[in-house]
Amino acid sequence: MITLSNVSYWYEKSSAVVRNMDFNIGHGRIYGLTGRNGAGKTTLLKLLYGEIFPKTGKILADGADVSGRDAGTLGKMFFMPAEFGFGHLSTDRFIGLYSPFYASFDEQVLKDCLEAFGMSPDIPDLQKLSSGQKRKVLLGFALAARPDYLLLDEPLDGMDIPSRDIFRKMLISHMTDRQTAVISTHTVADMENLLTDVIILRPDGSVFASSISELAAKYSFAEDISAEGAVYSEPSAGGYRVIRKNISGEDSPVRMEMLFNAVTKGAVK
Repeated sequence: MITLSNVSYWYEKSSAVVRNMDFNIGHGRIYGLTGRNGAGKTTLLKLLYGEIFPKTGKILADGADVSGRDAGTLGKMFFMPAEFGFGHLSTDRFIGLYSPFYASFDEQVLKDCLEAFGMSPDIPDLQKLSSGQKRKVLLGFALAARPDYLLLDEPLDGMDIPSRDIFRKMLISHMTDRQTAVISTHTVADMENLLTDVIILRPDGSVFASSISELAAKYSFAEDISAEGAVYSEPSAGGYRVIRKNISGEDSPVRMEMLFNAVTKGAVK
């Protein structure tokens, strides 16, 4: 488990990017991390990985302070940034350099992912790939590393719809019950049927964190001709899209885009 306790971070002290965060990231979960542009998604992932350190508070991964950046803790994590380069390395050379950091690395998983994406596992120069192809290679490597915590920053950027579908299938196929993924995305609907939890960064730097099952039990999401009694509503072609308190006792499918709008506008706390 990763535990954030009173975590704040700022680049300029007068304007905190993340503010007073207190929540847990459990094992065996898939979290969707979203927020408006500049809300701090990348900053939060870097904090979780220990690439930058909290200005206040602590982040513990299985009891170890991630700011210590010890080899044991780093070996449990894989952080895929939104922007990266490989250098002029072949696939084999890249694997040889970086797989030793991950005790459970499984090269066959990488090969399976590349083949699913329609790519050869034997690439002579990774730097010559397109940005979308590079992303597919690193996603395959991330899954092959089998870390306890996968931290992925906008992994679907630059991918077409079929590739996004393949990514979801690869994630389901190759993640184990002990692993957790935190996936930053500005189009959370792409991950709607995959997520177990959601983390939404509000404009003021605070966080909304909840499991999908808790949201489904607490709220109902629907289309209606009236917005009466709604916790949140927005116009639609047939009237309104609404979020209401769930009084039926039956779980309601969570509509991520509506939830995001409701949280960032302060209607859902």
